[in-house]
Amino acid sequence: MSFVEALERKLDQLMKEPDHPQTFNHIGVLLYQMKDLQAAAMYFQRAYQLNPLNEDVLYNYASLLYQQGEFQQAIPIYKAYLALNENDIEMIQKLGDCYYHLGEYESAGKMYEALQKYREENL
Repeated sequence: MSFVEALERKLDQLMKEPDHPQTFNHIGVLLYQMKDLQAAAMYFQRAYQLNPLNEDVLYNYASLLYQQGEFQQAIPIYKAYLALNENDIEMIQKLGDCYYHLGEYESAGKMYEALQKYREENL
């Protein structure tokens, strides 16, 4: 099945269930894979509005915001994700990087220290 066919199916599903966060997330993923990042961001944002505690939504939305250089917007999404998965070293790193890119070096340093501590204890 092509991306376009998969997208059409998901859009049909969305018409039947307009408040289903996973459908918005799946459409966002398909749009991301099709390199339509702006549209993907809109669908991830809506999925987040519908379910701000869904790990997949948080991961995808934060990752896209980071990729687009929207570091300030990504920070609360990363924090929400890490509240659910506190030991996800990739996301700890990305949150630290967001702070770093914004010039918030003290906050970045705290994240990098937490990352280093986790690595020393677990790897």
